[in-house]
Amino acid sequence: MARKESVQSGGIVFGDWKLMPVDSRNWELCKLGESCWRPLGRFYQFNTFDLALQYAADCEMKNECHDREMELADAIAAYRTIVAVLRDDVRDAISRIAKGE
Repeated sequence: MARKESVQSGGIVFGDWKLMPVDSRNWELCKLGESCWRPLGRFYQFNTFDLALQYAADCEMKNECHDREMELADAIAAYRTIVAVLRDDVRDAISRIAKGE
């Protein structure tokens, strides 16, 4: 999926989520909308990135279950997949940033 950027294009993208730097201490979580990144008013710091990922994974899981029932084992498997994909996206983004890409 091609990314559609807002005026502020910096940050760490993982899936349809983005941690955008706000100031020297804070990041804001954004969600990709139809034409741009939508700020969510959820702020994180360097030592709370895991909470941003947990929130994003929770939202993705809710979307998975929105129109259907899932057995607990299936829901846990789906959640693990969501977390793995988001984790890999974050690792890739951090690696690209470290390489100056």
